[in-house]
Amino acid sequence: MRRIALLFLLGFITVPMSRATHIVGGDFYYKRISNNVYQVTLKLYIDCQNGSPEAISSDAIAIISVWDAKTSDLKDQMSFTRTGPTRLNKVNYKCLVPPQDVCVDEYVYTKTVNLNPGTDGIILAFQRCCRNNSISNLVHPESTGATYWVKIPGTNTTTNNSSAVFKELPPNYLCTDAPLKFDHSAVDPDGDSLVYELYQPFKGATDSKPRPDNTTTNGFFESPPFTTIQWLSPYYTQDQMSGDPIMKIDANTGELTVTPTVVGQFVIGIKVKEYRNGILVGETYRDYQMNVKKCTFNLVAAFAAPTYSCTDSVHFTNKSYSPSSNTTYRWDFGDTKTLADTSNETNPYYIYPGNGDYLVTLHVKNEICEDEYTFTVKVRSKVQFDLGPDMYFCDNVSAYLTARLFDATKVQWSNGKFGNTIQVNQPGKYYATVFYGSCFGSDTIELKMDPVNFSIPPDSIFCSLEDVDFIMDAGISGMKYRWSTSPKDTFQTLHVQDTGLYWVRVRNAHCVKTDSITIFLSTKPDIGSYFFVCNEFEKTLDAGDIPEAKYLWNDGSTGRFNTISSAGIHWVQVTQRHCVIRDTLLVENPIIDLELGNDTNYCDSLYRLMKAPPGMRQYLWYDGSNQQTSETRVPGKYYVWVEDTNGCEKSDTVFLTRTNSPVIDLGNDTSLCLLSVAKLGVNQKFSAYEWSTGSKEQYIQASDSGYYYLKVIDESGCTATDSVYISIDLNALPNILFIPNAFSPNGDGKNETFPYHEIIHQPEYRVRVYNRWGQLVFDSDTDPERQNWDATINGQRVALQAFMYLVDYRGCDGKKHHVSGTVTVLE
Repeated sequence: MRRIALLFLLGFITVPMSRATHIVGGDFYYKRISNNVYQVTLKLYIDCQNGSPEAISSDAIAIISVWDAKTSDLKDQMSFTRTGPTRLNKVNYKCLVPPQDVCVDEYVYTKTVNLNPGTDGIILAFQRCCRNNSISNLVHPESTGATYWVKIPGTNTTTNNSSAVFKELPPNYLCTDAPLKFDHSAVDPDGDSLVYELYQPFKGATDSKPRPDNTTTNGFFESPPFTTIQWLSPYYTQDQMSGDPIMKIDANTGELTVTPTVVGQFVIGIKVKEYRNGILVGETYRDYQMNVKKCTFNLVAAFAAPTYSCTDSVHFTNKSYSPSSNTTYRWDFGDTKTLADTSNETNPYYIYPGNGDYLVTLHVKNEICEDEYTFTVKVRSKVQFDLGPDMYFCDNVSAYLTARLFDATKVQWSNGKFGNTIQVNQPGKYYATVFYGSCFGSDTIELKMDPVNFSIPPDSIFCSLEDVDFIMDAGISGMKYRWSTSPKDTFQTLHVQDTGLYWVRVRNAHCVKTDSITIFLSTKPDIGSYFFVCNEFEKTLDAGDIPEAKYLWNDGSTGRFNTISSAGIHWVQVTQRHCVIRDTLLVENPIIDLELGNDTNYCDSLYRLMKAPPGMRQYLWYDGSNQQTSETRVPGKYYVWVEDTNGCEKSDTVFLTRTNSPVIDLGNDTSLCLLSVAKLGVNQKFSAYEWSTGSKEQYIQASDSGYYYLKVIDESGCTATDSVYISIDLNALPNILFIPNAFSPNGDGKNETFPYHEIIHQPEYRVRVYNRWGQLVFDSDTDPERQNWDATINGQRVALQAFMYLVDYRGCDGKKHHVSGTVTVLE
């Protein structure tokens, strides 16, 4: 018996743990339990034939990273413990002698967790390295890992979603030259619409850090967006393995089809997208490794036919395999309009009644086995569709053009766009070509502009009603007209003799346009004619809210409102286009000049003469008197009311207070010792202090002889003064005398002698200076011309050095005092 070579799914090689090659593929999905509570499930598919036992054992716990879907910031990580394994035996072929070297186990990691997707959603991811180095469609597969991930949408999309879940796994192996037709559809617990497509799988982890957990030891996670694998030429996302026909997935049903032609291992990516009310709410990814090998069959049913046929006559090429000469064929061409759509020929043809999708079945049987193969042939011998009638537009062009053939493989438009529906915004001819494979048909539609272009004059103002008498013209002939004045006014022109709103509707064969005009008279402002007010005032005049008005007041202001505060003639002029109208207001404003003066405090005694203005009709003072003047010597509140001959009234009030002036005492005149100071001041608190020295402080320091004067001012403004005389006793020194420890006799006039530069008039005062050997170098008693030392010895200036000193003097206490120490002569 002859054997036929086929592919098988899932082959593996053994590698070290650091680059474990035991993972075949994975799925990641979630189920919403309640608000922020989810059941999360990761499925890993393991090579139990060639996978490293150590690597398989190391995946007992999966580290799941949690990411912010918008910022890609790591939010958390979780540990999931697996269950399993479950041994998988997926076979898609009949009449096959099954291979014995394929083994796949399924491990499931599932956990109910609290997750807050927030506004922008979160991403859950598991990363693992590496893939088999014998994979045929990847660049450097031995160092390429995998990332399995799923996104939980945030509140800005939907808060009630569970991901779609694939129903079945592909078979454990594929066979060369044997057609694979596999239901790769998913179920969605929310009833969302599902769309299927092939995708480029994602890499993850590294060959040196195969199980990252975001530590330096085991490696850091890769953050989203995740890196995709690199296809090895000639493979790409829409052709992920060698096949004839190539691998495809039906976007609507999820049916996966391929007839493999090359032995090898191939990584494939299949994705299902969830749509709710036309909005994408979720995606589920499956990254899976398929093995293709030569297989041994007892029988294979297969045939070749065009997916799309541009004629009604279709030829079928039988590609079945059978090692037996006793093989029979039974064809059913799927024509539901007749029962005569069958054949027993090996390579038959069939003439279809016209356009349609026909499910063709070939049943093959020999003495060992029987097999069946089905394929849908789509006949498109007449590709007809209608873009609809030509369109007319009155203003801007905006239209959606639809071919209305939603099962076409391609729709190409004359403007270079593709798709069943396009949006256009320019007039012109558009045609669409609809393709079913190599079958096509076209239709044309023209978009035309037919606007009604006219306008009547703009809104108009007239200065008087007598001026309103004119013929209004729509300005375009040959149309249908309708004026607002009457259903009978259907002419191009209208005689206007009154103010108001007028409109006209003009129509052609396709479009209609309406324009309007308002006829109005100029508006006269009204600010009044006469205004009488007593005393000071402030009044805001309003010229009115007049359309298109320009305002001008007598004071030059140009606003609608104007505030006045004086008597006289006030006017406003309003200009509306060419009309100018003015209004005038006369203001009379008698003012009573009544002022009793400021509130006042008097020191020690009080007298005030208060006067009201003369010539008043009435006076009324606080005490009931009715004279022009009033006087008082008593503190209190005083007021007066007056009325003039115009009937205008005014009143004023003044508060008068009286306080005693303060008394201060700086003390008796005093004498100070030489080089001493005296503290002068008073203990009372006042608002201000004014010393004869210019100081403003409460206390001052006095060290010179002479008079010291102080003036104080209390909070009521009352004052007091005092003085004290300070004299200096030149023959008395302080009890504690300050002696400098250095001086600089350099001729600059500062610190030229020691200890002082002043002459001390005291017989007891004596200064003695000794060198470091104890020798007396200066004594003021033996040198009557020098009371203080000038740093000379025998007339010679001494060098920089230190000396000892002894000073005798009489203090202020009348006792003798002695001071000793060291002094340094500076340069």
